[in-house]
Amino acid sequence: MILTQLEIAQFRNIDQAQLTPCSSFNILTGHNGAGKSAVLEAIHCLSSGHSFRTRKVKELIKHDQNSFVLTSQMTDQSGKQAHRTGLQRNRDGTTSLRLDYEPLASMSLITQMMPVKALTPDSHGLIQDGPSGRRQFMDWGTFHVEHSFFGIWKHFRRALAQRNQALKDNAKDSEIDTWDEQLIDAGSELTDMRKRYIADLGVQLQTQLSEMETMFHVEHRFKQGWTEDMSLEDALARSRSNCRRFRTTTVGPHRADLQIDVAGHAAKEVLSRGQQKTLIYALHMAQLSLLHLSTENRAIVLCDDLTAELDKQQSVKILTQLQKQESQVFLTATDPFELPSAEIVQFSVTGGDVQKSV
Repeated sequence: MILTQLEIAQFRNIDQAQLTPCSSFNILTGHNGAGKSAVLEAIHCLSSGHSFRTRKVKELIKHDQNSFVLTSQMTDQSGKQAHRTGLQRNRDGTTSLRLDYEPLASMSLITQMMPVKALTPDSHGLIQDGPSGRRQFMDWGTFHVEHSFFGIWKHFRRALAQRNQALKDNAKDSEIDTWDEQLIDAGSELTDMRKRYIADLGVQLQTQLSEMETMFHVEHRFKQGWTEDMSLEDALARSRSNCRRFRTTTVGPHRADLQIDVAGHAAKEVLSRGQQKTLIYALHMAQLSLLHLSTENRAIVLCDDLTAELDKQQSVKILTQLQKQESQVFLTATDPFELPSAEIVQFSVTGGDVQKSV
């Protein structure tokens, strides 16, 4: 799906804005603090219900207002199917969500219909930080290519929360056994999906690295969250005393990770900051390629200050790869620029006011 119309009201410093983007590159230019990133955050909210910068709704609502309202029209690549979406989030925590004017209880359907990938200056955390961000990275991709993923993930999270509560309450073994059964069923399926996804992603990653002419060889390995040669059932049984001591579940899919190595060492230990950025973008491009190969769908890509955080040569490589993806792209920059052989619509952003450049 691509966005053909976007309306923003009372969001960040934007009072009212209406955009008619093109299906290729949409470039938002303006000074720092003008509201360029707010447009990208609004698009992310329409897909997932939250910004890529924060999950705190009050930070997104214009300071003198009680709610923000986002509406959009999206169509498939052929233009044959069109849908209207609407999202209102209020300071009191309530939310109103609609698809084709009908109320929805969950964002998951819209997220699936309109996948959005945000590439931001803090994307380096994928390599530098702990496993939480890498699990989110894995699960973003698995959610979009495995149709049953979300239901199984929710089942696993509920069982995990109940098991952890039982451990905190020092419950009897029989009660913990009950939650173990559900945790094992959902956790094993979840892990199998992640394994398949990471194996397929690796093929796309090597293609991206080759096309970007990187000078280092990357190896990756999925870490499931417990000893590799042991079933989840055995791992939970053997860790029971440890779990009781710490009053939380110490093994399982919630501790999964994606290990990324270069020359036998962790990538963050041997790659320069610039090389890490190149690798991170290659990982995201691999996800975009795999999404299209698996579902024939394309994600909307949000690039916040991409040209500011990369040197000119790196920027050209990334933008070239984005063109090959044929995704709809929203890109912020301080100054207008051109892209050869790409359809471009430029928007000027000043003090929260968004206008199409002539």
